[in-house]
Amino acid sequence: MTLRVFLDAALTNPISADGDFSNPDTGTFNGTDGDSKDRQLWIANSQAALSAAADASQTQISLTRPVFADGDVLVVGFEHLRVFSGGGTVTLTVERGYAGSTAAEHIADAVVYSALDHGDVTVSVYDAEGSDERQWIRLAVDQAALDTATDGASLVLGAKPHDQVLTFWRRVTVPAGTPVQAKIDLGLEISAIESPAQAGA
Repeated sequence: MTLRVFLDAALTNPISADGDFSNPDTGTFNGTDGDSKDRQLWIANSQAALSAAADASQTQISLTRPVFADGDVLVVGFEHLRVFSGGGTVTLTVERGYAGSTAAEHIADAVVYSALDHGDVTVSVYDAEGSDERQWIRLAVDQAALDTATDGASLVLGAKPHDQVLTFWRRVTVPAGTPVQAKIDLGLEISAIESPAQAGA
């Protein structure tokens, strides 16, 4: 899955993946009296910007962030590239003009995306262990809709081309009388149908 959930509209602050607590979607709640907090979140393909311009022939590109793996297919502008080596770093060796696209010059700061489009993007709530508190979370396409959303229900966001960003809201409501605890098994899961982004699109 190449989709990431971000805490900011600039897409610089990704939420860490399941089991990795380096940057979770977190909050502190008053369980004695009951407490509720809303947050807007963003969904986007794995992406980084070129840290330097690239001409149409060079096979090594430099990125601002290490977000891609060996074998990944990328898209920048109208060109597709396949990563030969350097995955997990900011310097990648790539095959240019992949999948029938045409190699082209790219300016510094051009955005490089994972070359996958997504259909039926759905956000679901999960509770990995112990008692089930999925009903603490509501999901909606905008903040106002949280008031009438169903507790614990999934949210279908639909199709997402590789260069499009989706956004949604989540509300966490901790009921009054909840004992003090560090609740780390309650989270959000993103599912989607992946398909290759069309070359030259």
